[in-house]
Amino acid sequence: MRRALVVGGSEEYSGAVFLAGISALRLGAESVIVMAPEKVAWAVNALSPDLVTRKLRGKYLALSHRAEIVRQLKTADVLVLGNGATIRPGTAALMRALCEWPGKKVIDADALKALRDSNISNAILTPNSREWILLEENCDIKRLLEKNVIIKKGMPTEILSGAKKFRQRKTNRGLDKAGTGDVLAGLCAGYLAQGLSLWDAAKKACETGNTIAELLTKKKKGYYFLASDILQELKKNK
Repeated sequence: MRRALVVGGSEEYSGAVFLAGISALRLGAESVIVMAPEKVAWAVNALSPDLVTRKLRGKYLALSHRAEIVRQLKTADVLVLGNGATIRPGTAALMRALCEWPGKKVIDADALKALRDSNISNAILTPNSREWILLEENCDIKRLLEKNVIIKKGMPTEILSGAKKFRQRKTNRGLDKAGTGDVLAGLCAGYLAQGLSLWDAAKKACETGNTIAELLTKKKKGYYFLASDILQELKKNK
């Protein structure tokens, strides 16, 4: 497995898909395609020549984009869904529809907020504390864990499956910052692209992100790093 597809972005949030896409590329994906609203996709092109984009009409993702995205999924091994997408009704409907794709997935951010049942499989879900509450309200967590792995982000971060649980001994406080979750989603996708299992990809992604956060904390003498700093440090350590 080598090819990842990142679907997300909106007029307000253009950086999220960039962070996820570059993280996946650095961690093992042979190629990454970003499908996003056209202005977001152009912004991604300006930020990096390494990410291929497919430009979707409009300012937001909508159910009308489903057919085009499904066609692109025929060339993908891993799907990253939800980063910066917003929860507009049409966007949420698209997120739910794409969650039905049977391939390996990383479900993050606004795609998590859109979930309304537990019929998703073969996915790593990455909720923060607020998104975890929504998952508990809208889904059966036990059923989700039968076919998926959940990274419950927090202090400390926990990784859950139907068979086992892992609690990170120490989670760097700087990983609470905006954008770091998008990087984690990309790290998960990169490890999935390498052929790792859902559990192993989730665990390696958390360990990698936390190790780099610890290095940056020492360099900057505090939790003053940004999500983009993690990308730069990841580049140096690969």
